[in-house]
Amino acid sequence: MDQQRILDFVHADPFVPFDIRTSGGRVYSVDAPDFFARSRDGRSFTYYTEDNRIVVIDMEHVLAVELANRPAA
Repeated sequence: MDQQRILDFVHADPFVPFDIRTSGGRVYSVDAPDFFARSRDGRSFTYYTEDNRIVVIDMEHVLAVELANRPAA
């Protein structure tokens, strides 16, 4: 997956919620740009869960980015 594609979703105006699917089968729902941060080298990103946990995901494990059918946070 190309990191620029994810950044395009994060910086979209207006923002539209999206899901990130990983090779481990997990889906991370990004309902606001504040729930996402990219590492300086672009090889990973940090996802903030609804219960304030932090998940670091390697870009190599991102399989797909999908627009979500739900309102933004």
